[in-house]
Amino acid sequence: MIDAEGHVIARGRNRLGDPRGAEGGVIGGHDLAHAEINALLNLKDTPRPECRGWTVLTTVQPCPQCAGAIAMSGLRAVEYAAEDPWGGCTRLLTDDPYVSRKGIRVGRAPADVQRVALRLAWAGFLNDQPPVTTVPGGNLYDAFHEYRDDIHAVADLHASGTLAALRARRAPLAEALAVLA
Repeated sequence: MIDAEGHVIARGRNRLGDPRGAEGGVIGGHDLAHAEINALLNLKDTPRPECRGWTVLTTVQPCPQCAGAIAMSGLRAVEYAAEDPWGGCTRLLTDDPYVSRKGIRVGRAPADVQRVALRLAWAGFLNDQPPVTTVPGGNLYDAFHEYRDDIHAVADLHASGTLAALRARRAPLAEALAVLA
């Protein structure tokens, strides 16, 4: 999360796989433990009207839970890199009659950043579950059909052990991003 001058004022990360708990501005091991929720909880305060100039920056398009939390937080901007055709719900911020009156701005990263962010998100999915995940009401893989080339590229990196090797030796971010690009 950044303030109006672009300074980082709070951070959060997905902690779904962490041990269950809710302490010190962090939720872990719970369905609520999304990065956006943890970032919002890490804000010391949301003074109005100042917080209305702050922006939530997120790798993946916020889900309904996170979009709702952003809408109710007092912040008036969200920018994300990778689209999420499965669970992304920024339309809640722009299309819902109650929320749209808040005037929340939704923005996207440049195309090259979107591509790397999508691949990074899929690398995370592949660590947590098989590449084709069937859930009630649909299939995660099928929801991303227009990104199949990117998904296959990440699946190949995953299967070859390249991503695990980067993680194991704690490779610099620039190297990991170069591999994913």
